[in-house]
Amino acid sequence: MLGVILNEIRSCFRSGSTIFFSILFPSLCTFFLGTLLERVDVADSTVGELNVAYCVEGGGQAADAFEEFILSLDREDVINSEKITAGEFESAAEKYSAAIYLNSSEITIYNGANAVQNRTVKALIDGYNQTAAAYMSVAEVNPQALGSIELAEDSYVKPHDFGRTRTMMDYYAVSMTVVIIFFGSCIAGASAYSDEHSNNTISRLTAAPISKTAVYFGKILGHLPLVLVQVGTVMIVSTMFFGAHYCDTLGGNLLLFAMFVCSSLALLSMGILLNLLLPKMQPWAVLMPLIWVMLFFSGTFHKDGAITGVSDYFPSRIILNASFDLTVFSRSGKALSVIIWSLGIFALFIVLGCIKVNTRRKNV
Repeated sequence: MLGVILNEIRSCFRSGSTIFFSILFPSLCTFFLGTLLERVDVADSTVGELNVAYCVEGGGQAADAFEEFILSLDREDVINSEKITAGEFESAAEKYSAAIYLNSSEITIYNGANAVQNRTVKALIDGYNQTAAAYMSVAEVNPQALGSIELAEDSYVKPHDFGRTRTMMDYYAVSMTVVIIFFGSCIAGASAYSDEHSNNTISRLTAAPISKTAVYFGKILGHLPLVLVQVGTVMIVSTMFFGAHYCDTLGGNLLLFAMFVCSSLALLSMGILLNLLLPKMQPWAVLMPLIWVMLFFSGTFHKDGAITGVSDYFPSRIILNASFDLTVFSRSGKALSVIIWSLGIFALFIVLGCIKVNTRRKNV
């Protein structure tokens, strides 16, 4: 099996197309996209002045609480609020950043023309809804506890600075690493046996004095150095030569690296199993268009390319979200979830591939 492993390692690093698409292409894309798109797109967005109109119909505690919330935001200079009537909502979009309408306990947000301000207003209302839901939960269980809650004046919302400005280079350093684990690992795995057919070496490999299971695991182990090199190279080159940032701590970067490697292993095992099912498949012709489309609509090449309600189910989008959750907000939950799922998928496809290899041997 050692001979198979060494042969796979030599084949991986001997192929010019593998080296280009696995190592050079993502690094070059990080530089060019991060540099060229910095002027037409921004990683951080300035909200600007929020002029919000609101209308409260009906009375009661819910209406009073909501209006007090809006007025408190105005007093804290978060927004500039103005109370309007229901009949003025038709022209509100031209005058205000957004308009909010409360009828009983139902809140309706009328968006303005600025997408960033629309998301900001929605975030403010979502925060209010969550606070109101928590209040109602406590009131139902133990209403006396509400009277004993004391909040200091500085215990509300506090601004938080990430310590540096996020750039498009940071964005593409992450997204191009996601690109590499799909192109480098999935297509490399899908070429494991088809290359043997193309090079007319499959019969010699089949006749070798080694079990088909050993050959199968030898191919998997032979691709491990490529997985480590391609992920490590993109991250190191982006950081050292292009000034990109991933995580702020060593532990965070190691966790990010582990997530990318585990995702690569899952895609590698998926590609090998697909190649076992379709041994003469041309992965570049079959998989590359599918991967390009998925990556494009996942927001990998442009952050506004994702399709709401659809892209969130793409594997590339899930990995991308977990990466930004870790690099921007230092939250490791999604990254750990991706690692666990990736290892589970890797183990499952390894078992299925082993079964397929033994089935092929019995049929022969």
